[in-house]
Amino acid sequence: MSNGGGSETAKTETAVGPTTARITGLYIYPVKSCRGIAVNELKLTSSGPEHDREWMIVDENNKFLTLRNFPKLAEIKTSIQGPYLHLYAGTNKILVDFSQECEQVEDVTVWNSVVKAGVENKSINEALSEFLTKTVKLVRYQSQSYRDLGAGATLAVKETRFTDSRPLLLVNESSLADLNSKLAVEGKAPSEIERFRANIIVSGLSAYSEDTYSHFTVKNPAASPAGSIDLTNQKQCGRCVVITQDVETGKVVSKETLKILADERKQENSNKIPFGVYLTPSGVGTLCVGDSIECK
Repeated sequence: MSNGGGSETAKTETAVGPTTARITGLYIYPVKSCRGIAVNELKLTSSGPEHDREWMIVDENNKFLTLRNFPKLAEIKTSIQGPYLHLYAGTNKILVDFSQECEQVEDVTVWNSVVKAGVENKSINEALSEFLTKTVKLVRYQSQSYRDLGAGATLAVKETRFTDSRPLLLVNESSLADLNSKLAVEGKAPSEIERFRANIIVSGLSAYSEDTYSHFTVKNPAASPAGSIDLTNQKQCGRCVVITQDVETGKVVSKETLKILADERKQENSNKIPFGVYLTPSGVGTLCVGDSIECK
């Protein structure tokens, strides 16, 4: 999950003028709330980054499981190899063939959305149920699925898979450095950027200035036919307990991370604690580590 718990807050600051940033990290999270994958290239499709939050684990009522309530999800590692999603759950290696769509389709719930999704086969679901000690199913966003982005849509990207909000989440290294400096004053260990479960990590911006920009234009001749891709429709990401959880075990290891962020960032007349911004691509194409971004 983007650990925003589906919560968003509108930006409240005013942009200070164009600034150039650089992409230093890219991630996808094939299964919502499970471990992510660092990639050098991020292919953007009409429903978001390829394979990002394409799968989700649901309970016996077809409601999604979230890391905040099921920390064991953090122990499930993922990888994409050819036409297979690989899941590593304890000593089990589970292969999910996505070369063909699932025949069984059911309605599933993610936050306030009900979406049609393909249901993976019995052996996969039994293996995950055994690992999680709970009856679950692995479901997939496929051709029958459609989750409307509503006001967050662009002409090219009108839907999102099993994300919390927009198809992309961007986090600024300088913002994390500011948060970690305050943790250090309290004698606490720094927070890892992976806890924030972003798709795009950037450097070159001042702390929290990402909140002030409405457009992020990625400059890359290979990114799209136009040589660039706009990331728009910015919304701040409201944070929850997930940013206090260890990325490998799901155990809460730093309650202070959320507390200090709340002290510094909680907005007046709001319970939301913003960190990072959600965005929607204006087109399809590919983002690469090292790409420059004009922010305005």
